[in-house]
Amino acid sequence: MVVGSAVSRIILAQVAVTMAMALLLLVSGSSVGAASALSGGAVGFIASLVYARKMLAPKGGDPKAFLSAHYRAEAYKLAYTILLFSLVFTQFKDVQVVPLFATYIATLLVYWVALIFVKSL
Repeated sequence: MVVGSAVSRIILAQVAVTMAMALLLLVSGSSVGAASALSGGAVGFIASLVYARKMLAPKGGDPKAFLSAHYRAEAYKLAYTILLFSLVFTQFKDVQVVPLFATYIATLLVYWVALIFVKSL
């Protein structure tokens, strides 16, 4: 399936960017920064997984069903993003916000840059 493989590659790229940023912080001596980066990246790629799962569910070529699935998937993605950030801020007391949000933003950038290069979704 072309769509599934493209989505899988995007999410794997988000995971790879998350791991690279966390590893960079860990090597530089900041274990809390690395954990913060992992947390921010996880929020990004888990939300992408939720979106993909909800979006890939509809079958058929009805544009209204597709648009409805897109809105529903975006709503789920937003809800999961809010929930996951809430969990990070309530459960991870030493979180460093710069690595957290930098890695989250990096996962968003991976998604948008990948969309430019994926010819058909």
